[in-house]
Amino acid sequence: MRLPLHGLGSRQDLPLPFEFVVLGAALALVVSFAALVLAWRRPRWSTAGGLPLPRLTRLVDAGPTRALLRLLALGLYAWMALALWFGQDRVTNPIFGFVFVWLWVGLVPVSVLFGTVWRLTNPLRTLARLARAAGAPLRPLSQDAWRRIGVLPGVGALLGFAWLELVQPDNDTLGVVRWWTIGWVVTVLGGAVVFGERWIAASDPFEVFAERVAILSPWQRIDGTVHLVNPLRHAATASVPRGAAWVCCTLLGITAYDSFTNTTGWVGWVQTSSLPRELWGTLGLLGMVLLVGAPFALAAAATRRGWSDRLAASLVPIVVGYSTAHYLSLLVLEGQRTAILASDPLGLGWNVFGTAEWGVDTGIFDHPEAVALIQLGAIVIGHLLGVLIAHDRSLVALGGRRTVRGQMPMLVLMVGYTVAGLVLLFSP
Repeated sequence: MRLPLHGLGSRQDLPLPFEFVVLGAALALVVSFAALVLAWRRPRWSTAGGLPLPRLTRLVDAGPTRALLRLLALGLYAWMALALWFGQDRVTNPIFGFVFVWLWVGLVPVSVLFGTVWRLTNPLRTLARLARAAGAPLRPLSQDAWRRIGVLPGVGALLGFAWLELVQPDNDTLGVVRWWTIGWVVTVLGGAVVFGERWIAASDPFEVFAERVAILSPWQRIDGTVHLVNPLRHAATASVPRGAAWVCCTLLGITAYDSFTNTTGWVGWVQTSSLPRELWGTLGLLGMVLLVGAPFALAAAATRRGWSDRLAASLVPIVVGYSTAHYLSLLVLEGQRTAILASDPLGLGWNVFGTAEWGVDTGIFDHPEAVALIQLGAIVIGHLLGVLIAHDRSLVALGGRRTVRGQMPMLVLMVGYTVAGLVLLFSP
C-alpha cells in the first residue's frame, strides 16, 4: 500500500546546505572511529551484564500475565480479521493501516521499548499451542537442523511482505490482502504445527523483524532473569541465529528501495519503459537488497571471515534509525487514522472504542524543520551507535590484531551507508 506520507522534511528544511549536512555526518563517523581506536582498545561488551530484576521476571513469567497478553493480542487480531473478511473493500477499511502501519512500522518502537513482546504475544504462537493441545502431530527437527535453518526462511518472508507493500498491484484491496494473509498463516502456522514453535521464530517475517530490533532494547534475559541493560551491550551479546546479517540487510534494502522509488529518476524510468511495473519493482527491490547486503558481506569478511552474522548487530541501530527517519510521519498520521477507523471495522457506522468521531492531528505538518532534524538525527545517531557496536565486535573478531586496518572496511561501509541514506531520504 503506497502511502505518500513517508517523510515531511525536505532539503530546504535542514539548518545547513545539504552538501554540508552530508559532509558533517560523514566526518562525525570518521572522528568517532578515530576516537574509539585511541581510547577503546579492548572489548567492553564481550559478556552480558546489567541490573537483575527478579520481581519483574516473576511478573512477566506469571501464567496470568502471559495469558492476558496473548488474549489481548489474539482479540486485536480477531477484531481486525472482521475488517479483513467482512469489511467493505475501501481504503477506509482499518485492515490496511493495521497491516502496513501498526504492524509493520509499529514493530520498531514497540520492540525497542519493550523487547521481545512480539514473540510473547504472537497470535500464531497462540494458535499453534492450541493446535498442539488438540493433538496435532509433531515432527521435530534436530538442533543441528535448526542451527542450519536459522532465520533464513524469514528473509524470504520479509522480501515477500515488501513485495506486497511496494510492488504488488491493488494491494489496497481486500482480495489481495486476503490471499497474502492466507499464505502467511498457512506457511507459518502450518509449519509450526508440523515442526514445532521454532518454525515461527525462523519463518514469521514479523517475529524475525521484531527479534532483531529487540536486541537494541534495555531488557535482556540472562540465565532466565530479566535484566535492565545497556542496549548496546545487549546488541553486542545477544544470540545470533544464522541469517541475522541478511535480515538486517534486507530491512535496510527494503527501506532504501522505498525511498528510491520516490525519486524523479526512478519514476521517469518506470513510466517511459515498456517493461511491466511489477518487473521493474521486483528487480529494483532485489537489486537494492543486494546493493546493501553485498558490501556488508565483503566488509565483514575483510574483518574476519565467517563473522557476518555476529557483526550484523552493528546494523540494528541503523535499521532503527532509517525506519524512524523514513516512516515517522506515516506512523504519526496513518497510525491515528487507523485508530479512528478501528471503531468501525465493517463500515456500518459503529463507534465501539469511541474513536470514530476523532480527527487526525496534523500538527506535524506545522513543523517541517523539526521533522527534518529528527530524520537527520535518526540516521546519524543510528550510524554512530552502529560504529560503537562494530568497533567492539571487531576487537573481539580481530583478537587485538590489525585493529585499525581490520576495521577500516566497516568504517568505509558505515560512511557509505550514511551518505546514501541521506541522499535517498532527502532526494528531490
